[in-house]
Amino acid sequence: YPLLSEVKLLDYKVRVLAGSGGTASKVRVLIESGDHKEKWGTVGVSENILEASWQALADSIEYKLLPKSR
Repeated sequence: YPLLSEVKLLDYKVRVLAGSGGTASKVRVLIESGDHKEKWGTVGVSENILEASWQALADSIEYKLLPKSR
């Protein structure tokens, strides 16, 4: 996947979402990625910060690999 060599991580943010009614808190990970042409953002949400990060990162890579309608 040579296209992935163009992708850069531009920003990584983590927010803790308060749980309600005795439930565990969740985290929301916001990733901003980009290449030499555009920027895009993806989000992951989970009780586990690694899982939320993986969701956001996988979506970012998938976005880059999907064909764009031009």
